[in-house]
Amino acid sequence: MSRLSLVALLLLGCHAPGESSSPEPELLAPDLQYAFDELKAAVEEDSDDAARAILVRLRPRCTDPLSARIAAGYGRVLFGRAVRDAVRGQVVVREVEGGFGVGLQLEQGAFETLTLTPGHVRVEWAARSLDVGGRQSVQIGGRVIESPGSWELPDSEVVHVQLGEDSPKMGEGFLAVRCEWRVSLGAGSSVVAEERFPTQGIEVLEGVVVRLAKELPTDIVPPVELIRYALGAEIRMPALLERAVRIPPGSYGESLDLFGEREGEFSPARLQELVPALVWLAGASRIESSGEDWRIWLKDRLSHREGEGNLDLPGRTPR
Repeated sequence: MSRLSLVALLLLGCHAPGESSSPEPELLAPDLQYAFDELKAAVEEDSDDAARAILVRLRPRCTDPLSARIAAGYGRVLFGRAVRDAVRGQVVVREVEGGFGVGLQLEQGAFETLTLTPGHVRVEWAARSLDVGGRQSVQIGGRVIESPGSWELPDSEVVHVQLGEDSPKMGEGFLAVRCEWRVSLGAGSSVVAEERFPTQGIEVLEGVVVRLAKELPTDIVPPVELIRYALGAEIRMPALLERAVRIPPGSYGESLDLFGEREGEFSPARLQELVPALVWLAGASRIESSGEDWRIWLKDRLSHREGEGNLDLPGRTPR
């Protein structure tokens, strides 16, 4: 949505027509009721563009105080969603003495300035340890920052917010440990052009840190090399996993795409051997699921990767 469109929506949501001297009606007029039902359905279905179009057509017809207030309320909700869509968040993790410093990187490019005040900040982490036999152990932790304050986000500037430190235990004897941090912002508000709007659901990309065993090489393994080895005449679990854990976190998705595109080349027995590597790449919590379960998931993933919705992992425990 362009900045001009956002400003127009801001004006639409904030300025209702002047109240007339007639008494406020108890019910909406039937024709307005039908239009508001359409608007309500579009908002509930997250069809924001359709909802905005309905509101633009509906707004001039709202000449009584009740319908004007309802229209203004929907305008505020939709503007809050426009703020949500404009803000980009990313968890940033750095090693510090005794643990990891966790931060949040925020940026928006739709408003001259925006003040964001989340209701709370939830920080969750999971550390997945993998040994040479493909066995996995998981530890989880988290905390809630109840009063995070307000953050000023100027146009197109990157803002860094510190969220404290965590200390996952890194045990000995593991091939690799993968630590993931997720940050969610509780429902709060945003201020644009001195007007406050409800804002929730801002997406924040997770942060990932991988620690390898000291005896492992540190050079990066490209996804195509992992696939090449997986398709070989014979594989050994240590060699398979040594390749999997050296793939950069940013290439996990590419690796899973390649497995999905070539899943038909893996026999049931071979796919079962690959389960520990798939668990590592996908970030699943357990490995009890069979190779055939993963085959189905890999095929489904290809049809979902264009943004058609969420896809549950085999054996994943929500956290």
